[in-house]
Amino acid sequence: MWRVAMREGRVVLQSLFAGAIWEPAHPFVASCRGGHRSRWAPWRNKPNVHPAPELECRCGIYGVQSVALARSYLERPPLLCRDDRVIGRVALWGNVVEGPFGWRASHAYPIELFVPAGVAAHGLHRRRYMDEILLALEEYRVPVDVVAPSALAAY
Repeated sequence: MWRVAMREGRVVLQSLFAGAIWEPAHPFVASCRGGHRSRWAPWRNKPNVHPAPELECRCGIYGVQSVALARSYLERPPLLCRDDRVIGRVALWGNVVEGPFGWRASHAYPIELFVPAGVAAHGLHRRRYMDEILLALEEYRVPVDVVAPSALAAY
């Protein structure tokens, strides 16, 4: 699941939770952005220095194992502002850690993107906006389709 965002005048995919930008045609590489308190200086938060993902940490690029799990993120209301979301399938590789609902990996790239039809709400302005999103997402060089949210259950 990604947020549709603008960066330097172009549409890009952005992580829903970390805010990281997924650049077109470049694999996304994870890093641990967490930190820990030093035993000797507990008032300081020191960055973690391990490669992502680490078994004992929550870092890494997340992929859930079913569309049903991913759909829950589509249905959550945006926190602060307009929030158009894209759902997709992702290739995960490198160091991969399996969890109860999916995986965390060191490297990832989308292999298929689905734009929920809700992004294409009624009105000429919204249809143009949708066309712009679809055209911009072609830079990722993966199939991009518009789907009704109910159709996602087929995947």
